[in-house]
Amino acid sequence: MNNFHDQKLWQDAFVVLMDVHTTFENLEDGENEDVVEDCIESATLVAAKIADGLSRQDKRFGRQVLLDAIGLVAVVRTHLAVAWGRGMVSDEVFKATDDKYQALTDNLQHTR
Repeated sequence: MNNFHDQKLWQDAFVVLMDVHTTFENLEDGENEDVVEDCIESATLVAAKIADGLSRQDKRFGRQVLLDAIGLVAVVRTHLAVAWGRGMVSDEVFKATDDKYQALTDNLQHTR
């Protein structure tokens, strides 16, 4: 069985998670802290859920876990949209990150 770290799906989720961290690293402490925490936490959950699904021996159950990750991606995209709407994220950063999450959703739909 392959390590989830070796799977492109997880790698894509990890890369965009690091992008989310980078997006918010220059904000001053306490500035829109709730939005930042929600966004980072939900992005982390996406990568963790994908790791969980890829780690399952039961392929049917693993597929269901990966499908559940699609809903978590929607949560991240919503938090990113809130950050963009509040002026915390530029148009370019929002679009690039949102596009990566849309691609991740598409890939999750076609996994296994």
